Amino acid sequence: MLCSSAACTRARGPEARPSVLLVSIDTLRADRVGAYGDAAARTPHLDALARQGMLFEAAVSPVPLTLPAHATMLTGLLPPAHGVRGNGSFALGPQPRTLAEILKRRGLATAAFVGAFPVARRFGLDRGFDVYDDAFERAPGLHFDFAERRADRVVEAALAWLAGAKGPAFLWVHLYDPHAPYDPPEGFRGDDSYRGEVAFADAMLGRLLRAWDARPGPSLVAVTSDHGEAFGEHGEESHGLFVYETTLRVPLVLRGAGLPAARRVAARVSLADLPTTLAELAGAEAMEGRSLARFTTPENERTAAALYAETLAPRLDFGWSELRSWQEGRYKYIRAPRPELYDLTADPGETRNLVDTSPEVASRLSAALDTELLRLGDAESRRGPDPEAAERLRALGYVQGPEGRGSGVDPKDRLEVARLIAKAVGPFATPQELIAAYEEIARRDPENPLVNFRLADALLRAGRARDSVAVFRKVVASQPRSPDPFVGLATALAQTGRNDEARRALEQALEVDPASGQARYNLGELARLGGDAGEARKQYEAARTDPVTRQRAEARLEALARGEKP
Repeated sequence: MLCSSAACTRARGPEARPSVLLVSIDTLRADRVGAYGDAAARTPHLDALARQGMLFEAAVSPVPLTLPAHATMLTGLLPPAHGVRGNGSFALGPQPRTLAEILKRRGLATAAFVGAFPVARRFGLDRGFDVYDDAFERAPGLHFDFAERRADRVVEAALAWLAGAKGPAFLWVHLYDPHAPYDPPEGFRGDDSYRGEVAFADAMLGRLLRAWDARPGPSLVAVTSDHGEAFGEHGEESHGLFVYETTLRVPLVLRGAGLPAARRVAARVSLADLPTTLAELAGAEAMEGRSLARFTTPENERTAAALYAETLAPRLDFGWSELRSWQEGRYKYIRAPRPELYDLTADPGETRNLVDTSPEVASRLSAALDTELLRLGDAESRRGPDPEAAERLRALGYVQGPEGRGSGVDPKDRLEVARLIAKAVGPFATPQELIAAYEEIARRDPENPLVNFRLADALLRAGRARDSVAVFRKVVASQPRSPDPFVGLATALAQTGRNDEARRALEQALEVDPASGQARYNLGELARLGGDAGEARKQYEAARTDPVTRQRAEARLEALARGEKP
């Protein structure tokens, strides 16, 4: 295993195994941290950590989305290689080695305490952890688990585990608080709620570090974020739509394991380099990526690697174009229907597109991006559709579209639509208000599968089944990768007396997802109403294997067993 001169001094024997603490503070912009120059920041603990270790001034995430960024953080692979390309409908597969697995083999006890549903164990990040605590609290009055828990509760759970952990340990703590909606607790509120959330997360980081530093033995600490946050830059609110620096640049601080103190690294680095760095400094086997330990001296800063980033969210959620970027040196190229090229040294805000004035640079970087994509592949590690997961993600404000083929337009040309969609999440006083909101958006973006699906669903819920059929058919024509539009179409058709067409729509739903309990249950309903008890029983039996429809299917089976008539 290659290593820097500093890293090579680490003993490899079990007696020298350092403990490893990884803290990811979700949605934390680097320029909202005091150590990165924000005079208004209230981040004393992160600032102190930076003075004690190495601060990377230009660390970037390969994707501005929580789950795929954390998959990279734990495997060292970029999204096209590990296959997790978005939130909710993807999960890390069994093949990529994780940092937890490697450190566990090194003899470390392993535990993770996470703050929000996008990194719940069902999405595959739990491999290698002895303990994976994603026990989110239940919100009163709702029928699904609350999707977030505050940093104090996450840290309390982590400290309880840490108190009983003897010997070297690997602990990952995920603090979700800076993510929207911004609602800091009392004592951290002020004119800027986002900074208040950051300050609260920093205070809990300090509490965690005090307990961590009291443990005996050598240790290594890494604090970073999965992505940044946009506040209107380039017309974007939140994150996920674009691959500009506002949402890709993150803080990254390393301390311990013989690393130098007060060292600031100017070279641009990727989160993909973090797990191999932690594995190397812990004396474990090598992982993917390049170790950041090479930057312990300034000489190596001139060897910074090219960086890849992507967001597939515009295509997966809205039917627009995905975006990919490639940076070499000072230049950053963004592949889009209208490509972009920026000189990040002269124009760090990415305000002057140089594609027309520097076509040779754009062409060179575009060709390099093609080469990198051939090397990486383009894997998609999907998981089965999960209505419960979609509901919890919606509770956090995540858009979850049916992933149908849309217009493929450049997201830059749909900024107003994106803002309208972000606002059209309710609450709405009446179904008519919801319908009006989505009819307006559909007029602006008529091929958007998400917008059409929500409009069709609203029409159906408002008792306008006949009107919803045409809109559902438009969604189905976009070849969605979810069974939900087909189930919705079938429901509308059945309510208008077109049962044969409804049955065909449900069969199409099963072609998309053979395990869809809702499609099976509805086929059972059609068969029961048509007097075919045998077919109904068969479909209900299939539907009972899905947790979403199990209870209803079992009730129907019991009724059939009693000989009840439709």
